[in-house]
Amino acid sequence: MKPKLSKAFRQGLLKITSTTGAWIITGGMNTGVMKLVGEIIQLNHYRSKPVHIIGIATWGCVSGTDVLNVQGQTVQYTKSQTDVPGEASLDSKHTEFILVDDGSNHKFGAEIEFRASLERAISGEFFDPAPTFGRQHSGVAGSTSLRPEKFVSVPVVLLVIEGGPNTFKTVHEAVVKNKIPAVFFEGTGRCCNVFAKAYNKYRDLKDQTGSPEELNTNSDVIKKRKDEIKRLLREELKEELELLDSGKKTKKV
Repeated sequence: MKPKLSKAFRQGLLKITSTTGAWIITGGMNTGVMKLVGEIIQLNHYRSKPVHIIGIATWGCVSGTDVLNVQGQTVQYTKSQTDVPGEASLDSKHTEFILVDDGSNHKFGAEIEFRASLERAISGEFFDPAPTFGRQHSGVAGSTSLRPEKFVSVPVVLLVIEGGPNTFKTVHEAVVKNKIPAVFFEGTGRCCNVFAKAYNKYRDLKDQTGSPEELNTNSDVIKKRKDEIKRLLREELKEELELLDSGKKTKKV
Protein backbone atom coordinates (compact mmCIF):
# COMPACT_ATOMS: atom_id res chain seq x y z
CA MET A 1 0.00 0.00 0.00
CA LYS A 2 1.29 3.46 -0.87
CA PRO A 3 2.38 5.58 2.13
CA LYS A 4 -0.32 8.20 1.51
CA LEU A 5 -3.08 5.59 1.39
CA SER A 6 -1.64 3.77 4.40
CA LYS A 7 -1.65 6.98 6.44
CA ALA A 8 -5.25 7.78 5.47
CA PHE A 9 -6.33 4.24 6.35
CA ARG A 10 -4.61 4.36 9.73
CA GLN A 11 -6.17 7.70 10.64
CA GLY A 12 -9.63 6.66 9.49
CA LEU A 13 -9.60 3.31 11.25
CA LEU A 14 -8.41 4.82 14.53
CA LYS A 15 -11.07 7.52 14.38
CA ILE A 16 -13.87 5.05 13.71
CA THR A 17 -12.87 2.60 16.41
CA SER A 18 -12.22 5.25 19.07
CA THR A 19 -15.49 7.13 18.52
CA THR A 20 -18.03 4.46 17.59
CA GLY A 21 -16.98 1.34 19.49
CA ALA A 22 -17.08 -0.61 16.25
CA TRP A 23 -16.06 -4.25 16.10
CA ILE A 24 -13.44 -5.12 13.50
CA ILE A 25 -13.58 -8.53 11.85
CA THR A 26 -10.62 -9.81 9.81
CA GLY A 27 -9.13 -13.11 8.70
CA GLY A 28 -7.09 -13.09 11.92
CA MET A 29 -3.72 -14.01 10.44
CA ASN A 30 -0.35 -12.39 11.14
CA THR A 31 0.07 -11.36 7.50
CA GLY A 32 -0.80 -8.51 5.15
CA VAL A 33 -3.67 -6.16 5.95
CA MET A 34 -4.80 -8.36 8.87
CA LYS A 35 -1.48 -7.77 10.61
CA LEU A 36 -1.61 -4.07 9.70
CA VAL A 37 -5.04 -3.68 11.31
CA GLY A 38 -3.75 -5.21 14.54
CA GLU A 39 -0.78 -2.86 14.57
CA ILE A 40 -2.99 0.18 13.95
CA ILE A 41 -5.39 -0.65 16.77
CA GLN A 42 -2.44 -0.89 19.16
CA LEU A 43 -2.03 2.85 18.57
CA ASN A 44 -5.49 3.51 20.03
CA HIS A 45 -5.07 6.30 22.59
CA TYR A 46 -8.52 5.77 24.10
CA ARG A 47 -7.67 2.81 26.29
CA SER A 48 -10.89 3.30 28.27
CA LYS A 49 -12.73 2.16 25.14
CA PRO A 50 -11.34 -1.28 24.33
CA VAL A 51 -11.50 -2.24 20.68
CA HIS A 52 -12.59 -5.73 19.68
CA ILE A 53 -10.63 -7.17 16.75
CA ILE A 54 -12.19 -10.51 15.90
CA GLY A 55 -10.24 -12.90 13.70
CA ILE A 56 -12.25 -15.50 11.77
CA ALA A 57 -9.89 -18.01 10.20
CA THR A 58 -9.84 -21.48 8.70
CA TRP A 59 -8.59 -23.99 11.28
CA GLY A 60 -6.66 -25.99 8.68
CA CYS A 61 -4.64 -22.89 7.72
CA VAL A 62 -3.50 -21.94 11.22
CA SER A 63 0.00 -22.98 12.23
CA GLY A 64 0.48 -24.50 15.68
CA THR A 65 -3.07 -25.78 16.11
CA ASP A 66 -1.77 -28.71 18.16
CA VAL A 67 -1.62 -26.46 21.25
CA LEU A 68 -5.10 -25.09 20.54
CA ASN A 69 -6.83 -28.44 20.21
CA VAL A 70 -7.94 -28.59 23.86
CA GLN A 71 -11.15 -28.03 25.80
CA GLY A 72 -11.64 -26.11 29.02
CA GLN A 73 -8.00 -25.07 29.28
CA THR A 74 -6.03 -21.87 28.88
CA VAL A 75 -3.06 -22.30 26.57
CA GLN A 76 -0.23 -20.10 25.42
CA TYR A 77 -0.09 -19.69 21.66
CA THR A 78 3.27 -18.69 20.25
CA LYS A 79 3.60 -17.24 16.79
CA SER A 80 5.70 -19.57 14.68
CA GLN A 81 7.68 -18.95 11.54
CA THR A 82 6.29 -21.13 8.77
CA ASP A 83 6.91 -21.34 5.06
CA VAL A 84 4.28 -24.00 4.46
CA PRO A 85 1.96 -22.89 1.63
CA GLY A 86 -1.57 -22.21 2.85
CA GLU A 87 -0.54 -21.80 6.48
CA ALA A 88 0.07 -18.80 8.75
CA SER A 89 0.16 -17.85 12.42
CA LEU A 90 -2.66 -16.05 14.21
CA ASP A 91 -2.10 -12.36 14.91
CA SER A 92 -1.55 -11.76 18.63
CA LYS A 93 -3.04 -8.26 18.52
CA HIS A 94 -6.52 -9.59 17.80
CA THR A 95 -8.72 -9.87 20.88
CA GLU A 96 -10.95 -12.82 19.92
CA PHE A 97 -10.84 -15.64 17.39
CA ILE A 98 -13.36 -17.92 15.72
CA LEU A 99 -11.72 -20.85 13.94
CA VAL A 100 -13.80 -22.61 11.29
CA ASP A 101 -12.98 -26.29 10.73
CA ASP A 102 -14.40 -27.85 7.56
CA GLY A 103 -11.88 -30.69 7.53
CA SER A 104 -9.64 -29.09 4.91
CA ASN A 105 -5.93 -28.34 5.30
CA HIS A 106 -3.91 -25.46 3.85
CA LYS A 107 -6.89 -24.17 1.88
CA PHE A 108 -7.80 -20.58 2.66
CA GLY A 109 -11.42 -19.47 2.32
CA ALA A 110 -13.38 -22.11 4.25
CA GLU A 111 -14.49 -19.41 6.69
CA ILE A 112 -15.93 -17.02 4.09
CA GLU A 113 -19.54 -18.22 4.08
CA PHE A 114 -19.64 -18.49 7.87
CA ARG A 115 -18.22 -15.00 8.27
CA ALA A 116 -20.74 -13.46 5.87
CA SER A 117 -23.63 -15.20 7.64
CA LEU A 118 -22.37 -14.02 11.03
CA GLU A 119 -22.08 -10.44 9.82
CA ARG A 120 -25.57 -10.70 8.35
CA ALA A 121 -26.90 -11.89 11.70
CA ILE A 122 -25.14 -9.03 13.52
CA SER A 123 -26.52 -6.46 11.08
CA GLY A 124 -30.07 -7.69 11.64
CA GLU A 125 -30.88 -6.91 8.00
CA PHE A 126 -29.94 -3.26 8.60
CA PHE A 127 -29.45 -2.73 4.87
CA ASP A 128 -32.38 -4.85 3.69
CA PRO A 129 -34.61 -2.47 1.68
CA ALA A 130 -37.72 -4.42 2.57
CA PRO A 131 -37.20 -6.49 5.74
CA THR A 132 -39.72 -9.22 6.38
CA PHE A 133 -40.32 -9.99 10.03
CA GLY A 134 -40.31 -13.65 10.91
CA ARG A 135 -38.26 -14.58 7.84
CA GLN A 136 -36.14 -17.69 8.16
CA HIS A 137 -32.41 -17.42 7.53
CA SER A 138 -29.72 -19.90 6.61
CA GLY A 139 -26.28 -20.36 8.14
CA VAL A 140 -25.43 -18.62 11.39
CA ALA A 141 -28.44 -16.35 11.12
CA GLY A 142 -30.51 -19.53 11.45
CA SER A 143 -33.90 -18.20 12.41
CA THR A 144 -35.31 -15.26 14.27
CA SER A 145 -35.08 -17.34 17.47
CA LEU A 146 -31.37 -16.44 17.62
CA ARG A 147 -32.29 -12.82 18.26
CA PRO A 148 -33.94 -11.27 21.30
CA GLU A 149 -37.36 -9.68 20.79
CA LYS A 150 -35.86 -6.19 21.09
CA PHE A 151 -33.00 -6.87 18.70
CA VAL A 152 -31.25 -3.70 17.50
CA SER A 153 -29.98 -3.70 13.93
CA VAL A 154 -26.30 -2.83 13.60
CA PRO A 155 -24.78 -1.38 10.42
CA VAL A 156 -22.07 -3.59 8.93
CA VAL A 157 -19.68 -2.51 6.18
CA LEU A 158 -17.09 -4.60 4.35
CA LEU A 159 -13.79 -2.78 3.82
CA VAL A 160 -11.68 -4.20 1.00
CA ILE A 161 -7.97 -3.40 0.76
CA GLU A 162 -5.78 -5.12 -1.83
CA GLY A 163 -7.08 -8.70 -1.73
CA GLY A 164 -6.51 -11.88 -3.72
CA PRO A 165 -8.75 -14.46 -5.44
CA ASN A 166 -10.64 -15.35 -2.24
CA THR A 167 -11.61 -11.70 -1.85
CA PHE A 168 -13.97 -12.06 -4.81
CA LYS A 169 -15.83 -14.80 -2.94
CA THR A 170 -15.83 -12.70 0.24
CA VAL A 171 -17.37 -9.75 -1.61
CA HIS A 172 -19.92 -12.00 -3.33
CA GLU A 173 -21.01 -13.57 -0.04
CA ALA A 174 -21.30 -10.19 1.67
CA VAL A 175 -22.79 -8.01 -1.06
CA VAL A 176 -24.79 -10.37 -3.27
CA LYS A 177 -25.96 -12.98 -0.78
CA ASN A 178 -26.18 -10.96 2.44
CA LYS A 179 -26.76 -7.39 1.19
CA ILE A 180 -23.83 -5.94 3.13
CA PRO A 181 -22.33 -2.87 1.42
CA ALA A 182 -18.63 -2.79 0.55
CA VAL A 183 -16.09 0.02 0.37
CA PHE A 184 -13.08 -0.51 -1.90
CA PHE A 185 -9.80 1.34 -1.39
CA GLU A 186 -8.90 2.03 -5.01
CA GLY A 187 -5.17 2.28 -5.59
CA THR A 188 -4.20 -0.34 -3.00
CA GLY A 189 -3.71 -2.87 -5.77
CA ARG A 190 -4.77 -6.37 -6.71
CA CYS A 191 -8.45 -7.16 -6.13
CA CYS A 192 -9.41 -3.57 -5.26
CA ASN A 193 -8.05 -2.26 -8.53
CA VAL A 194 -9.99 -4.91 -10.46
CA PHE A 195 -13.23 -3.90 -8.74
CA ALA A 196 -12.47 -0.23 -9.36
CA LYS A 197 -11.84 -0.85 -13.05
CA ALA A 198 -15.02 -2.93 -13.32
CA TYR A 199 -17.07 -0.17 -11.69
CA ASN A 200 -15.62 2.57 -13.89
CA LYS A 201 -16.09 0.46 -17.03
CA TYR A 202 -19.70 -0.34 -16.11
CA ARG A 203 -20.38 3.35 -15.51
CA ASP A 204 -18.94 4.18 -18.95
CA LEU A 205 -21.12 1.54 -20.61
CA LYS A 206 -24.17 2.81 -18.78
CA ASP A 207 -23.45 6.41 -19.81
CA GLN A 208 -23.00 5.36 -23.42
CA THR A 209 -26.12 3.25 -23.80
CA GLY A 210 -28.21 3.79 -20.68
CA SER A 211 -28.90 1.21 -18.02
CA PRO A 212 -30.83 -1.93 -19.08
CA GLU A 213 -33.84 -0.86 -17.02
CA GLU A 214 -33.94 2.56 -18.68
CA LEU A 215 -33.76 1.16 -22.20
CA ASN A 216 -36.74 -1.13 -22.12
CA THR A 217 -39.18 -2.54 -19.59
CA ASN A 218 -39.33 -5.87 -21.42
CA SER A 219 -37.67 -8.45 -19.16
CA ASP A 220 -36.09 -10.36 -22.06
CA VAL A 221 -34.50 -7.20 -23.45
CA ILE A 222 -33.23 -6.20 -20.00
CA LYS A 223 -31.69 -9.64 -19.45
CA LYS A 224 -30.06 -9.60 -22.88
CA ARG A 225 -28.54 -6.18 -22.25
CA LYS A 226 -27.24 -7.20 -18.82
CA ASP A 227 -25.64 -10.31 -20.30
CA GLU A 228 -23.97 -8.17 -22.95
CA ILE A 229 -22.55 -5.82 -20.31
CA LYS A 230 -21.24 -8.81 -18.33
CA ARG A 231 -19.54 -10.15 -21.46
CA LEU A 232 -17.88 -6.81 -22.17
CA LEU A 233 -16.70 -6.52 -18.57
CA ARG A 234 -15.21 -10.03 -18.63
CA GLU A 235 -13.30 -9.20 -21.81
CA GLU A 236 -12.06 -5.91 -20.36
CA LEU A 237 -10.91 -7.53 -17.10
CA LYS A 238 -9.57 -10.80 -18.54
CA GLU A 239 -5.90 -9.91 -18.12
CA GLU A 240 -6.29 -8.64 -14.53
CA LEU A 241 -8.28 -11.69 -13.46
CA GLU A 242 -5.73 -14.07 -14.96
CA LEU A 243 -2.89 -12.29 -13.16
CA LEU A 244 -4.76 -12.41 -9.85
CA ASP A 245 -5.55 -16.08 -10.28
CA SER A 246 -1.90 -16.89 -10.93
CA GLY A 247 -0.85 -15.00 -7.81
CA LYS A 248 1.03 -12.33 -9.72
CA LYS A 249 0.79 -8.63 -9.08
CA THR A 250 -1.80 -6.85 -11.22
CA LYS A 251 -0.89 -3.82 -13.19
CA LYS A 252 -2.11 -0.45 -11.99
CA VAL A 253 -5.42 0.84 -13.29
